[in-house]
Amino acid sequence: MLAIALAGPWQPLAPRCPPAVQTELDQASAEVLRGDYATAAERVRTGDDSAGACASLRLAAWAASGWIAAAAAADRGGAVEALAPVVEAIAILTALGPPRSDAAYAVALLRAASAAAQDERDEMLVWIEEARALAARLALAGPGPTWPLPVDLAEGELWHGVDDYELAEVAFTRALAARESPRAWRGLARARDRRGNQRGACEAYQRVQQMLAAEAARGPLAVEARAYLLLCRP
Repeated sequence: MLAIALAGPWQPLAPRCPPAVQTELDQASAEVLRGDYATAAERVRTGDDSAGACASLRLAAWAASGWIAAAAAADRGGAVEALAPVVEAIAILTALGPPRSDAAYAVALLRAASAAAQDERDEMLVWIEEARALAARLALAGPGPTWPLPVDLAEGELWHGVDDYELAEVAFTRALAARESPRAWRGLARARDRRGNQRGACEAYQRVQQMLAAEAARGPLAVEARAYLLLCRP
């Protein structure tokens, strides 16, 4: 798979969306990094249903819905019927973009998420590596792909989902080195907590709280951080 990903010319998903739609996409991306994935997914889904839909907006809408569906399927043990919406999203994204594009990146991560939902760790890792190779090469030609998530954030959440908190912590640390965000700090906090490092988790949740306060943002991560910090020593 990696050989396929690294071969041939790199193809963007363009043409770009109209400025107003791009503004909505940018806002949704910011909501994702703040940890308000449900709001972001609804924003792009609503846009995809409108007359202003364009390729990048459709990509975001289907990537987000597939990611959410994969998480829900994991809660049901990866049942085939629960994964049906993920399969649908993969099919649409495959048709939406060429083999070396943001759409192909989203497909790789949704396949990784499907494997994680079924606790197929080896397969999950293969698709994570595929997504990482695509992300690296696409970033050479412009902004790296971000839907359903930037690759390090996605990897952290997938490892957390299959209970490998050590690798989750490594991935979230890498995500923070690439770009600080409340979502990445929250991921690090959760991984540290699961590894018995409450002090480190408290420090990470403090960063979540500080970043969201600085942005005057509220949402699920603000509530989660505040609740956990009640357990922390002053």
